[in-house]
Amino acid sequence: MNEHLKSEVLKHARNAFERACTLRENERIEVYLYDGAVKTSDVLGEDEKIVYSTNRILCYQVWGHDYLEDEIRAWIDHARLEITPKPLEESIVETLNAIAASKGVSSDEISSYEVFANLKMDQLEQIEHAIIEYWWDNKEVENAKSLALEQINDALASMEG
Repeated sequence: MNEHLKSEVLKHARNAFERACTLRENERIEVYLYDGAVKTSDVLGEDEKIVYSTNRILCYQVWGHDYLEDEIRAWIDHARLEITPKPLEESIVETLNAIAASKGVSSDEISSYEVFANLKMDQLEQIEHAIIEYWWDNKEVENAKSLALEQINDALASMEG
């Protein structure tokens, strides 16, 4: 099996996975080989189909999974409890404390929803990136990368057979 081709398909799969984090559950993205070149589909609805053949081979399919908002709020809740916070968690706690101070209440009275709404774009991007990296390459449990590799290996093996 061509390791360079596998690596290239995996890069496209990783990008498709990240993009799928912003899609609805009835939308998907597909990564495929077309005459030996790696391609990524546009966002496809559940009824839309790409016709695959010997020169167009499906390698990876990922459906939308819009769980980021819940995960970001969980990250905020985790930051509140962190004893030795990293810089990102410290910045979340600073945002939380600033909101509480502006309202004259304790930080315990500020909801994670309100903290979320007041995070700066760079904070949100950092949290999203960390969550996606965790989902993609988490070593503790089955991860999105291992699932993608299964699909990719099956597709590439079918080309050889």
